[in-house]
Amino acid sequence: MTDNNKHESIDTSQTEDTKQTKHSAESADNVTHSDPVAQTNHNGSNNRRAMILTSASLCASLVAIATSSWLYYQSTISPIPQDIQQLKAQQETLNTELQASQTNKAQFDQVAKKVSQAQQTTQQKTLKLVQQQIEQSNKIQSLEAKLQRLNNTTKEDWKLAEAEYLIRLANQRLLLEADTKGAISLLSNADDILKEQQDPITFDTRKALAKDIQALSATSRFDLEGKYLQLTALYDSIVTLPQREPSKEWQNTQQNTNTKDSTTTSRVESELKSFWQSLRSLVVINYQHKPIKALLPPAEYQELTTGLQLQLDIAQVALMKGEAVIYQQALSRVATAITEHFDTQSSPVTSFLASLTALQQIDPAPTLPLPRSSLLAMKTLMKNWNQRQPNKNEAEQSNTEDTASLENSEEQASEQEKNEIADDARSQGENS
Repeated sequence: MTDNNKHESIDTSQTEDTKQTKHSAESADNVTHSDPVAQTNHNGSNNRRAMILTSASLCASLVAIATSSWLYYQSTISPIPQDIQQLKAQQETLNTELQASQTNKAQFDQVAKKVSQAQQTTQQKTLKLVQQQIEQSNKIQSLEAKLQRLNNTTKEDWKLAEAEYLIRLANQRLLLEADTKGAISLLSNADDILKEQQDPITFDTRKALAKDIQALSATSRFDLEGKYLQLTALYDSIVTLPQREPSKEWQNTQQNTNTKDSTTTSRVESELKSFWQSLRSLVVINYQHKPIKALLPPAEYQELTTGLQLQLDIAQVALMKGEAVIYQQALSRVATAITEHFDTQSSPVTSFLASLTALQQIDPAPTLPLPRSSLLAMKTLMKNWNQRQPNKNEAEQSNTEDTASLENSEEQASEQEKNEIADDARSQGENS
């Protein structure tokens, strides 16, 4: 509104100036027509006036333009910094709100993540609970089935289960202890139990048991404990074995020279014999292909006996574990060392080597037949027996039902007879 008023005031001032210039021009024209000199003077003054007026109009227009431009600046350009500050403030506000929204979004994402994790854990727990419920239901069903079987179990079932246990125990006895005697006894007891059943269904199982018992009886058995004790006796006798002594014959001749003969003839013969033995002891024949072996020093002799005892310990452990290769290697090492370092002509060494040779003939791990066929036959028997039991129970139930129906029919018939007798008695009483 102020700008429009200012423009209107400028326009009115310009119209008044133009009117004055027109009036001065008309008066100048009048003067020129009246007086030429005055006209010229008047023209000059008019020109000056016109210039003044034009300059004044220009100044007024410039002032008006400046005023309008100043007003325009005040109205349009001067509010721009304020608008900029307002925009900056709004932008800061928007940035703050944006940061707050981003923070809220991050918090929301965290909450959503936690919720998803909680859902996953809940699902996992639910699956675990379902699996546990399924397992528990399966266990309950199996227990119920076992309970049902136990309720339906008879004396014959327990006997068959005992026979199966004895056959399994025989297998374990052969695998762990190689005890053929105990395995045969267990299989025989299982056969006796099946014999007591007197049922044709046990024929195949008893046949398999007879084959396994015969196979075990045909195997060679040895006394494990006795052989172990024999090795212990050899272990103790090593320290008593005499060494191989090259000068032993000479020592024997020296002992014989101290004896006195009763007659001179025997005395001369003994002297000559002792001289000859002494001479033979002084002469030693060594062959190039055979090395000379002297007596062992005490330390080496102790090492030798300790090593031999250690080899016998190894043989004992191998005998108990059934390691045939280690057993034979240990005994062969002992035999070689005894032959090289001890007097093989003496009776203790000879007896030791004989016992060692007898022990070498033993197989610590003989191949024993396992009663697999009897165990498989027993499993088949148990399966067929369990399949036959439901039919047997059904037959027993049908028999009980038949007997119950017969008893009911007999009771009904007896009641009918009683009623007929009572009716006859009543009719006779009425007639009388």
